[in-house]
Amino acid sequence: MSRRVSSDGTGTLQIHFAFDRRLVDVVKSLPSRRWNPEQKTWRVPETHVVAVVEVLHAEGFGFCEVTQRLYRERGGALALDEGGVTPIATVEPARADEPRDGDARPRPAMAASDFTVSKLNGQVRAALEAAFPASIWLVGEVCGYNRAAHKSIVGFELVERDANGKEIAQVKATLFESARAEIERRLAAAGDPFQIEDEIQIRVRGRVELYVPWGSYRFLIEDLDVGYTLGEAARRREEIVRRLAEEGLLDRNRSLPFPALPLRVGLVTSLGSDAYNDVLGTFRESGFAFRVVAHGVRVQGRQTEPSVLNALDYFRARAAELDVLLICRGGGSRTDLAWFDSEPIARAVATFPLPVVVGIGHERDISALDFVGFREKTPTAAAAMLVQRVSEARDEVESSLLSILDQGRRVLRSASSDLTRRATRVPRSASLLIARRAGQLQEAVRQLRQGARRDLDAASHRVDEMASLLGPRSSRRLALESERLESRERRLRLLDPRRVVERGYAILRTTEGAVLTDAARAPQGTTLIAELKRGVLRLRSDGSEET
Repeated sequence: MSRRVSSDGTGTLQIHFAFDRRLVDVVKSLPSRRWNPEQKTWRVPETHVVAVVEVLHAEGFGFCEVTQRLYRERGGALALDEGGVTPIATVEPARADEPRDGDARPRPAMAASDFTVSKLNGQVRAALEAAFPASIWLVGEVCGYNRAAHKSIVGFELVERDANGKEIAQVKATLFESARAEIERRLAAAGDPFQIEDEIQIRVRGRVELYVPWGSYRFLIEDLDVGYTLGEAARRREEIVRRLAEEGLLDRNRSLPFPALPLRVGLVTSLGSDAYNDVLGTFRESGFAFRVVAHGVRVQGRQTEPSVLNALDYFRARAAELDVLLICRGGGSRTDLAWFDSEPIARAVATFPLPVVVGIGHERDISALDFVGFREKTPTAAAAMLVQRVSEARDEVESSLLSILDQGRRVLRSASSDLTRRATRVPRSASLLIARRAGQLQEAVRQLRQGARRDLDAASHRVDEMASLLGPRSSRRLALESERLESRERRLRLLDPRRVVERGYAILRTTEGAVLTDAARAPQGTTLIAELKRGVLRLRSDGSEET
């Protein structure tokens, strides 16, 4: 049966070829393809004619005129013969005078040493097969698998990177449906430790092949070394731990004193993830006043390391505002969790100024961070550990308070008993004290009486002596003061204004009684009062005159 594609006139392209397992895998990569068991043909809608032609042309398929016309109308770029293409495994050089089918023009003559493209590609393939006669094992990082994972035939690249993560080489790889099914079966039997996906390192067995129609070589994957990927991750983790141990960093963070009340928590995780929700849910259910500051990070892929380091730098600058740091990531395959086997992240955790609690994956999962931080089984367990610490601190405080109260009760009971004993002695002691104080008071009264009598006698004697001296002294003093008084009276009488008035003068006063000494104060019309030796005159001023 020849390889051909034809239109059935109902909007469908029919693909005819003799059974070939590889060609079946190729056809299955076409969109919307369906197998017609009655006609033994594959059927594809004409809307996908471009994909059909460009995929099957390389496999040597011929196309009917309708198919070619539809292909050109939809922008196809391949140059197809109007009469179709007859599939051939090899191409023999045509004679110059022999026309090509469907082409009236003769081909130019070819020298015997000339290569056709297919012959060149065929010899290169033979050389590759000679150089790689058997399957080989190849190690590389998967790239581009995720975007083709939905296809039955998956094409992607295996990449080699240098120590800085820069890509230095790649090769195209192809995984056919049958090989993929076998690999997935083996992974499932091993407990699904990981899945083939971008950015993981794998070791695969396969054949080196050059695809003649396209002139490109590829690596056809036949098998996968499950243990290599897991072993490589474990080896890298062990190497990180060994270097940190040599530098004395393994116990550096874990030797920090853990706070009694770790209520201010910095959380490093993927925001909105199950781990994020589990941690916050555990804190809320505890009833304690946790204050959480979350910094979102990538927890898988090449951005894990820079994003986690960025979060650690953020919290390092705010260490005074926190009690503890929590790094969490939910469960996943071992290769998913292996992104935390990073030496820069492990060093940053080991040297972090606050205790770092690590809750990554499940109980059986181990990462490099578990060796430098306070390891817990899961994110929930990490949060529960902080809750337990706060609960223990609360219980310790409550226990201390109960102890203080109990001790206080004992002290009060002892004091009460002592007070009772003292109270029984108070009446007797008081009686004795009162009797003693009464005797002292009587003696003081006796002494007071004797002292008062002596003082009174002495004071009476002094009074008598002063009285005997007071008479003569007071008489002399009174006579002297009487003379002084008479002298002052005479002087005052001489100064009395009335004495002046008696000699014919008058005293002018205003109606208010003030003595007038300035004529300017009695303008024309002012009423004045003149005091004479005998009587008083009322005068009216005609104004002042200049003197």
